[in-house]
Amino acid sequence: MLGFQLAITFHLAGIIFWLGGLGARLILLNSANAGANEGGRSQLYQLQQKIHLMMEAPAFVVALMAGLFLVHATKVTFNQPWFRAKIALVLGLIAVSLIASRQFKAFNASGRVGQAMGLFAGLVVFTLLTLVAVLTKF
Repeated sequence: MLGFQLAITFHLAGIIFWLGGLGARLILLNSANAGANEGGRSQLYQLQQKIHLMMEAPAFVVALMAGLFLVHATKVTFNQPWFRAKIALVLGLIAVSLIASRQFKAFNASGRVGQAMGLFAGLVVFTLLTLVAVLTKF
C-alpha cells in the first residue's frame, strides 16, 4: 500500500515538474526577441537547455517509471479506452516538447522566433484532456 501511494506521489510530482519545465521553456521562447544578437540568443538557448536537462528530462523519467509501476500494480490494460486516450495525449505532450526544442535550436541558429503561444495552448489542452481522461476513466 505504501509503495502504491509513493508511486502515485512520484508520478504526479514528475508530471508537475515535466510540464512546468516545458511551460517555462515555452514562456522563454515567447519572450525571445526576433532581433536579438547572437550573444543574447546563445544565453537564452543555454538557459532553456538547463531547464530541459536539469528539470524536465529527469522529471519525465520519474513520471514514466512511476507510471509504469502503477500500470503494473493496477493491472491496467491497453484495451481500456481512457488509458489509450491518456497514452495518445501524453504522446501529444511529448511532440510539443520536441517541437519546442526544435524551435529553440532554430532561434539560436538564425534568430527566427517560432509560434510559442500555439505550443503553449497545445500544452494546456493536452494536459487538461489527459486529466479529464484519467479522472473520469470514461
